[in-house]
Amino acid sequence: MTGMIQGGWEFVWAAYGITGGAMALYMFSLWRRWKGEEPGE
Repeated sequence: MTGMIQGGWEFVWAAYGITGGAMALYMFSLWRRWKGEEPGE
């Protein structure tokens, strides 16, 4: 088969993993900032 990428799923899963990790770190950062705010300041 010409024009078809063979074995491309490794790249797809790696991209999903990197994206998911980045989103998790961002959510953790937001949670820490939200939890760190003192009420009334």
